[in-house]
Amino acid sequence: MKKNLLYSLIAWLILLTLPMMSGCSREDDVKIIFTGKVWKMSYIFREGNAKAYVNFWYDDREAEAASIALQKADGNYEIEFTGAKIEGLFQGAISAKGVATTVSGNWRADGDKQTLSTYSMNWSGEEDDTLAKQFQKGLNNAFKYTGDANALYIYYRDGEVTNVMALLPKNR
Repeated sequence: MKKNLLYSLIAWLILLTLPMMSGCSREDDVKIIFTGKVWKMSYIFREGNAKAYVNFWYDDREAEAASIALQKADGNYEIEFTGAKIEGLFQGAISAKGVATTVSGNWRADGDKQTLSTYSMNWSGEEDDTLAKQFQKGLNNAFKYTGDANALYIYYRDGEVTNVMALLPKNR
């Protein structure tokens, strides 16, 4: 009887300590999420309304169709992140191409807080397309991210509102 009680007690102690030994972390694996692929912007929506594409064209259907055709073209709206974890944050270089512009700069992400910042952004060229201007604004004003290696969402401020740029891996 005492032997069975002792075995039961040991089994319960093992079961109770297993979660503590697993060492799960809520921190995102930023390296897997951001690096090793080229991201392609698929659309932009307002925070809290992922089903609605933001109407940057104010119902000008021709301008909207032209922007979407440019967005779908190979080589446009692409972003690549490189970097490493330094002092607890993942940081490195960012390069991107809108339609008529390219940019190189730096980025930093905190996988625990899901914050994202871009800085030292050096743009070349000038955009005429409405959606391309939002792409620039999104990269310049990024402050947060969500997602994983299959879909990345970059949050950015546009005046009083927060927009979200949805990205997918290019070769998906």
